Amino acid sequence: MSTSTSARVVPAARSSKSFTPFSDQLTKSLQDVSRTIDQNKATMDAVQELGINLAQTVGVLSASVLKYANLVNTILDSILPIIEKLPILPLKTQQFLKDLNTFADKFLATAQNAQKISNSVETGLVAGDINALKTHTADLKKVVSSVKAILPDK
Repeated sequence: MSTSTSARVVPAARSSKSFTPFSDQLTKSLQDVSRTIDQNKATMDAVQELGINLAQTVGVLSASVLKYANLVNTILDSILPIIEKLPILPLKTQQFLKDLNTFADKFLATAQNAQKISNSVETGLVAGDINALKTHTADLKKVVSSVKAILPDK
């Protein structure tokens, strides 16, 4: 008589019903996702490239606006104190120049912000960094609101 302490392994009871393994369902789902990505790859890549080109365009436009708005602002900052001390222009013209100077200050701030954001968006698009792009969605909405707020109503 053997006094073995080894446990007996009892096979699990087999179900009489057939079943679909979870792994097969997951594999099918992953294959569906992969197929959808493959089918839409050209569209996704085209949208990414368009976004990069738009970000570059905004960057170039912002740089141009900054250059010329800064020039106008510098000129206005220089001549406004002189105009205020010498009554050579009518009051309406003086007020117009003051308003133009205020507009230029606001516009410069918005253009600088837009340029920073567009550079960052471009970097995010090139790198495929979705989190960076999500962050800048709200930033871009603020820039649009800022521009709308400073433009005259028509």
